[in-house]
Amino acid sequence: MITWLIMFIKKIVGANYVAIIVAAVWALYLGLFLVIKPNRGKQQFKTAVIVGLCATAICDVVWFFKFFDNFTYLDPGISGMLWFCLLPAAMLFIVMFLSYVNTSRFEHENKKRLKAEEKQRKKDSRRAKYENENPPERKGENDEKLPEAPKG
Repeated sequence: MITWLIMFIKKIVGANYVAIIVAAVWALYLGLFLVIKPNRGKQQFKTAVIVGLCATAICDVVWFFKFFDNFTYLDPGISGMLWFCLLPAAMLFIVMFLSYVNTSRFEHENKKRLKAEEKQRKKDSRRAKYENENPPERKGENDEKLPEAPKG
């Protein structure tokens, strides 16, 4: 967090609040993300962390240009606090989007798995049906047919 580091180094009042806001947003982001079952996989969690870090970096750049002009701090006052709502809004959007994608993928995989299980179950039931029956007797199977004599 470039903005927080610069604010902390320049001893700007409220720098610790930026760190608290970002930590709280990340805790809520990961908490909301992990509540939904399809999001609990290792790959999904890794994707969520990477996308969350990208969103945090983008918000940090926006904050930097809003609060620092030519590397000097501009005090926007109370209206500047609204810019800190950008990160929670972005993270909420990301949670909703990734949860939608993961849930859709999870449901698709479940349908595919259930379809394969149903196909296997039908195949097994057909096999069991014929295994339990005695094979039909074929009459004349061992009888040899004599070739017909040529006429004429």
